[in-house]
Amino acid sequence: MMLKDRVAIITGASRGIGKAIAQRFAAEGAQVVVNYKAAADLAEDVVNGIRATGGEAISIQADVARREDTDRLRDETLEAFGKIDILVSNAGIVIDKSFIDSTEDDWNAAMDTNLRGFFNVSQSILPHMIERKFGRVIATGSTITEVADFGGNQYSVCTASKGGILNMMHPMAAEMAQHGITVNSVSPGYIATEMLGQLDPEGLAAALRLVPMRRYGKAEEIAAAMAFLASDDAAYITGQTLRVNGGMSMS
Repeated sequence: MMLKDRVAIITGASRGIGKAIAQRFAAEGAQVVVNYKAAADLAEDVVNGIRATGGEAISIQADVARREDTDRLRDETLEAFGKIDILVSNAGIVIDKSFIDSTEDDWNAAMDTNLRGFFNVSQSILPHMIERKFGRVIATGSTITEVADFGGNQYSVCTASKGGILNMMHPMAAEMAQHGITVNSVSPGYIATEMLGQLDPEGLAAALRLVPMRRYGKAEEIAAAMAFLASDDAAYITGQTLRVNGGMSMS
């Protein structure tokens, strides 16, 4: 069990990739905090599923775009488990809209949830990790930062927010290295989750032709990469992005 006795917060864990990460971390022995913004019932389903298989988990509501919420997420986790070893900043949104048609509201939504969310939750939790001289911070990036044309799907606003995460991660990793904390990211390609249903079907089909493996990824495959980066096996890896996209970014 790679994560035995570790305490992990996974933001945006009520469904999709976040749910798979929570389940994998619990299976690896971690005590898991399933964070959610609004879907309390779905988050409780994840918690109950983990408990049914002998794992330990709780759910905590918090909007990562709000600093007071991420501070509370930290405090409630410490009250429940006494420490925080792992932070997975996974909460995010996808906006599939042309640059010209994107609105200020689209920009604010992407920046608030994706980039500000990573900033807020990391700033809330890193002081605790620094004090303990140990921590793993892992962000969910995206292949959209490397592949401009996703078969007609249009992600300019989302790419700005995800690119900000990946670029901020590097100096963060350099600053945190002396404290025994690693900061990495996993960049998924097209993963078969509920979010795919929000995207243009023709664009999805066209994008799939750009994937050398010719299939969508599985949320469990992202969770496996996250579990590795959270484990002691990855103790000497920091400031890196692990691409899990079926070879899509090779071109």
